[in-house]
Amino acid sequence: MYASPFNLLAPELIVGIAGCVVLVLGAGKESMRRILPWISLAALVLAIIFVKFLNPAAADAMSDGDPQWMTIGGLDYQYRSVDGGWGPLLGPLADFVRISALIFGVLILIVNWATPRLEEAGEFFSMMLFMICGLMMMGAANDLIVLFMAIELVSVPSYIIVALSRSNSRALESATKYFYLGAFAAALTAYGMSFLYGATGTTSLGPEAMERLRQALTGVAPGGALAYGVAMVGVTLTITGLLFKLAAFPLHFYVADVYEGAASGVAGMLGFVPKLAGLMAITKVLALTGWLTLSHPGLFYTLWVVAAFSAIVGNVLAFLQTNVKRMLAYSGVAHAGYMVVGLMAGAGKQGAVFGDGPGAVLYYVMIYGIANLGAFAILGLLRRRGQACETVQDLAGLLKRSPGIALLMALAMFTLMGMPPTPGFWGKFWLFGGALSAASEAAEPFRSWYIALVIISVVTAAIGAAYYLRVIAACLLAESDEPADLAPRESLYMGAVLCGFLIIVFMLVPKTLLSAGSDASRGVMRPEVAHVEKPENAAQLASDLE
Repeated sequence: MYASPFNLLAPELIVGIAGCVVLVLGAGKESMRRILPWISLAALVLAIIFVKFLNPAAADAMSDGDPQWMTIGGLDYQYRSVDGGWGPLLGPLADFVRISALIFGVLILIVNWATPRLEEAGEFFSMMLFMICGLMMMGAANDLIVLFMAIELVSVPSYIIVALSRSNSRALESATKYFYLGAFAAALTAYGMSFLYGATGTTSLGPEAMERLRQALTGVAPGGALAYGVAMVGVTLTITGLLFKLAAFPLHFYVADVYEGAASGVAGMLGFVPKLAGLMAITKVLALTGWLTLSHPGLFYTLWVVAAFSAIVGNVLAFLQTNVKRMLAYSGVAHAGYMVVGLMAGAGKQGAVFGDGPGAVLYYVMIYGIANLGAFAILGLLRRRGQACETVQDLAGLLKRSPGIALLMALAMFTLMGMPPTPGFWGKFWLFGGALSAASEAAEPFRSWYIALVIISVVTAAIGAAYYLRVIAACLLAESDEPADLAPRESLYMGAVLCGFLIIVFMLVPKTLLSAGSDASRGVMRPEVAHVEKPENAAQLASDLE
């Protein structure tokens, strides 16, 4: 028995429909609005069960035969031919992004359980579910239009959530800045994608488009210099627009104001969901170029500048902050730079001993997201003189008043810093090691630029250690006559504890998540996809599946 194409999208449909239901119920009675977090949690858990237990059961029944790939409705799926029929098996990248989005969605929901006002709960939790749904679509998107729609499904709800997260004017100001800059970035991305369409003649991200873009970038396509110019403009504009989602240089100016204005739990969410969506989109665009970074100085130096200046600007600006939320915002810019280093390592890798760059990036974004969310959950939990704790001084004396929370904050800071043996250390080790391995395979002058990039990243990471240690010292060593109290919000406490637990798990078994990321990255880099046989069209496939 085979699943239908409808069932292939079941996890996304569960979350998306739940978002619509929550939005409608939010207009109902007060008693109904109080159970909206439980409905949201049930939808996420149901989607996790489907991805982890129902799809693998179908996959086991189709374990024989060679894997083949098919696109349905702009989403990319893997199949195996069994007894003349076709059985669906979701690709590793789609599975990784799906399960990561859902598990992290549960953490985000717990942390933000009590964030919205009761009368706005429907809008808040529905927007959160729509963001998770858009992120789930990113891993399987195999069409520029679907990719853009998925990105916007992540982005537009995030503007609304920032405005709903707090009742003061700072939240409205942050949401307004976020919206206008996000609209600019979306326009830039769409404009770049139009050039990609012009260079390839298709919106598909499949092998035909990859081959046409590769020919254009190498100057062998019809049109010569014109085709090359259109292709390079398309790739550059698309990647530049997507840097907004990463909060990477030069589209990083909004990040501190948005994080400071949003509620702490929402700021923690912004450190993961848009970043993973942006990484997926940039990875797919780079894959469309054929991962020819070493052959294209323009693309190579563009990524180099983004990575280097994100690390420099992010760490220097974070070092100058006394507000912890603004510090974490700028540190996110630096971490985005490290992630771009990993993408460059993947693009130039030829059997790197440290593994593929995109796999290390997937590992790193997960670890960063968990530690960042945990830190923001703790900030949201603390109160001093009835006000939210936001400065380093507000954290003084925390060890004496709440030792468990102080140790959790220290663990999150050590992880973001990359202190061994935390999983943040292993993430940086694999990212920078992958870049060095790529340098060993590269020709000059790219080899020297790779080495210089790693040196810049390591030095700026040392600068980052200074401001992380400042927060740790405030929590563990500083004294205060009025240490912060814990707000009566069990959900924030539970979210912080869960984030700390996951950090410890991945500290003990880091290879588990890295192996999953490496397996997932092969869902993007698969040159053999152009040589498999497929059904003639999706309609025929749907008929066969029935």
